[in-house]
Amino acid sequence: MRARQCIAATCLQRFCRRHAIHHPALCLFMDQRCKVAQLGRDDFAAWEQGIASLPITRMGDPWPEDVCQANPRQLLAPLMALLQHVLETSACTWYDDDDLPASRRQLDAVLRLCGQQDVAVPAFDGYRQHDAPLRDSWGPPLKADELSAWQARISPVPAHH
Repeated sequence: MRARQCIAATCLQRFCRRHAIHHPALCLFMDQRCKVAQLGRDDFAAWEQGIASLPITRMGDPWPEDVCQANPRQLLAPLMALLQHVLETSACTWYDDDDLPASRRQLDAVLRLCGQQDVAVPAFDGYRQHDAPLRDSWGPPLKADELSAWQARISPVPAHH
């Protein structure tokens, strides 16, 4: 699950870089999403509160107007949809549901949106965790060097013309 969430977050980061989308609220969301890679069982409640308090999680609230105005109008709908799918990639497993098929559908939606927006997706092989099935499908928390290696995969964003 950590790998799926990090792949989804990488796709969101690449989408934003590809389309030169910048806003502090998006940076906070992406930072919070990547933190899931190092969560232990006792850290989840605080992390979830942190993600729910962000202005663009859309957990029942519309996006703040300044975020909407800061982004190109034609990209706002795809950006909102992408962000929601990134959030749901792991959210469908947060409460003992362990709904891995739903998580996969959310990640597939992220990948489809990236394809529609001409955004390169990362190779999945760099996100493997061999003992994930042994740990409630989430896998073990990443060590700092592993997280750095996963985060380094965000950078490559070839231009498509």
